[in-house]
Amino acid sequence: MNLFVLCHRLSLALLPLVLVMILLAGGGKATAAVTNANSSVNETVVSSGFDTTGITLVPVVLTGGHDTDPQDHGRPVDLVAGALGVTSEVFREAFSKVRPVIRGGMPDTATAQQNKSVLLAALGKYGVTNELLDTVSDRYRYQPGSEHLWPNKPAEIFAVVKNGEILAFKVTDGGYGYSSAPIISVPDASCGPVSIRLSFGKDFHNNGSISSVDFQQ
Repeated sequence: MNLFVLCHRLSLALLPLVLVMILLAGGGKATAAVTNANSSVNETVVSSGFDTTGITLVPVVLTGGHDTDPQDHGRPVDLVAGALGVTSEVFREAFSKVRPVIRGGMPDTATAQQNKSVLLAALGKYGVTNELLDTVSDRYRYQPGSEHLWPNKPAEIFAVVKNGEILAFKVTDGGYGYSSAPIISVPDASCGPVSIRLSFGKDFHNNGSISSVDFQQ
C-alpha cells in the first residue's frame, strides 16, 4: 500500500540519489550507533568515487501513523484484515453484515455470538478460524478518543543527508501497528513529497510496518 506524505526538500541530482540508495540497499543494517553507520557508508561510497564529505545519517522523527478510515468508525481495518490474512475489502464486506453496538457499549452474549457467526460465515472460506478471529479482535480492539491504542512499535528510519539535503531514506526497523502513514520530519534538513509503503500480514510484529520510504516521483 502506497501512502503519500508531504514534506519540503531542496532539489537534488539524480545520480547521487541513485548511487546512495543502491549502496545502502546492499549495506548492513544501521543501528543507533549513527557514527559507525556513517563510517560504513562513507567507506563504501569512497571506493566508487563519490564525495562523502558532509554525509551524515540523521534519525527520522515520526509522528502519528494511527489514523483509521472514516468509513470504519475507528476500527483499524487494514491491521485487522492483514492479521486475518484477507484484504481490507473482504473484511469490510463481512463486517457490513454484523450488528455493531453503540460506541462505548458492549454487546450482550446473544448479539456477540450472532455477530461472530456472521463473520465466520463470510471469512471462514479464507481460512479464518474462531480462535484466530478472537485473537485478532482482542489485539486490535480500540475505542476512539481513549488514551489506549492497539499494540504498536515505532519504526526506526535514517535519512542520508549531505549539506542539508536528503539523498535517501533507510528503514532499519519497520516497527508495527501503523494503520496510516506517519508524518516525517528530519532535524536540520528539508525534503519534498515522499511515498511511504506500509506492509500488512499475519505476523503481529510485522503487521502495519513501514517497508520503505522513497521520494514521490
